[in-house]
Amino acid sequence: MHKAGAAALTQLLQFEPPDADHRTVPCSCGRAARFKEMRAKTFLSVIGPIRIRRPYYFCSHCCKGQSPVDSALDIAGRESSPDVRRMEAVVGSNAPFGRGCEPLKALAGLEVTAKAIERTAESIGADIASREQQEMDRAKQLVFPLVCKQNIPKMYVLMDGTGVPVVPAETQGRMGKIEGQRAHTRECKSVVCSHRPGSTTKAGPCAIRNPPPIPAP
Repeated sequence: MHKAGAAALTQLLQFEPPDADHRTVPCSCGRAARFKEMRAKTFLSVIGPIRIRRPYYFCSHCCKGQSPVDSALDIAGRESSPDVRRMEAVVGSNAPFGRGCEPLKALAGLEVTAKAIERTAESIGADIASREQQEMDRAKQLVFPLVCKQNIPKMYVLMDGTGVPVVPAETQGRMGKIEGQRAHTRECKSVVCSHRPGSTTKAGPCAIRNPPPIPAP
């Protein structure tokens, strides 16, 4: 079934040379890359190797070539399809790279090398780390919008802290709650702000009341 599917997909992915109106495509240097020839490429899909023929464009200004079809299929500069790369990343993150070849062959019928699993797992891992760092940098900016409203005469602030489990690198050199053991959590502060509407005559249960005076002995 895999061989039949690969043969059918190979036939579907045979592209024709571009017509006269599509002989050029934009290049990253700002110029135009012109159609040069039809080139073949083989990549690994979830149903086996696929060999396609697609237009190849070359820019004489920056001397770089490109195939828009590769970008559309997400195989530009890659040896496998996105689904295969996800499989490689999963097995690469759960076990040593050399051991990931056997599960892919037994469960998906795919012949991959340990080096391919290593490259894919490290590439996807670096991309995930980069996106997480961007989210962290965005959260650290703490850019709050300016709220144009009338002044609040009295505001109540409730603050508490709780422990959040973190990776061991985040608790390096920190002592835990139990003497002699390292910390497993970092404290996260949570703050709630509220105010009493002007029409309210009595403070609610969340308001901070002054303690009653202590009677003289």
